[in-house]
Amino acid sequence: MFLHLGAEVSVYGGDIIGIFDYRLSEFDSFKEFLTFSEWNSQVVILEGKTKSIVITDGKIFLTPVSRATLVRRWENYIALGNRVLSRAD
Repeated sequence: MFLHLGAEVSVYGGDIIGIFDYRLSEFDSFKEFLTFSEWNSQVVILEGKTKSIVITDGKIFLTPVSRATLVRRWENYIALGNRVLSRAD
């Protein structure tokens, strides 16, 4: 399943490492991480006011969708995957 991040962008749910509130970017250590990632062309800024940060296996997305909404979608993805696995047993 794919997680919709906004602005017609979706990522494979299995590639997601973490979903964070944009306020994380206020910390110096994260600013350094983000700067390094931008330098390596790993940051994708989606259209709209940034509300959350999604870190995947290969990219970092700054998205206008709230962290709470993305987490709820991701949890639904995980629950769906568990149901599919339990049917396979």
